[in-house]
Amino acid sequence: MKKQVVSSIIALSLGLFPFQPLQAAWDRPTIAAVSDGLDAFWGEVLLRLGVKYRYPLVYSHRNIQSTPCGPAMLAHYCANSNTIHLNMAQMDRLVGQVGDSAGYFALAHEYGHSVQRHLGILNKNLPIVKIELQADCLAGTFFAVSEEVGILEPGDLQEGTMTAMMVGDYDYEHTNHHGTPEQRGRAFLSGFNDPRSCFEKY
Repeated sequence: MKKQVVSSIIALSLGLFPFQPLQAAWDRPTIAAVSDGLDAFWGEVLLRLGVKYRYPLVYSHRNIQSTPCGPAMLAHYCANSNTIHLNMAQMDRLVGQVGDSAGYFALAHEYGHSVQRHLGILNKNLPIVKIELQADCLAGTFFAVSEEVGILEPGDLQEGTMTAMMVGDYDYEHTNHHGTPEQRGRAFLSGFNDPRSCFEKY
């Protein structure tokens, strides 16, 4: 899918409701606004692929929350219930360290998992690292189209890249290995530069 096509989709979608540039505080209105943008964007993209998109429900908590898929340490997608859980204490700490786009990345990444669920990718028994890097790439795609319609501010892309790298790990032997900092930063930028790469490389 060409970047220009994706851009036109989100430009049309974002015109359907108020959507403001990112604010420093990741409060409920900000989460709702970004979630609405992600819903509209991925809903339009999947509709064009012939897939009906059931928007994930986003819950915010002030601590670690138990979900049907395990504890939500920071941002967590549960495919069983198609829900996203945000630990706001950790989100606030991350945003304070990196910048407001750290939260933007975290939410966009979890939406990437919802997209994978709708496309049947989560049912293919792929290595977790492959699933996580593709979600990073899909987050990069949303950053790209957000930039096209003037939502991103100077430095937001760098903050998103830094966040992707911060959540990387070198625990290669662990079944929950999500990718090295370098791999995760590269996957995020790959989606930003060419959305097609998310399905060609991962």
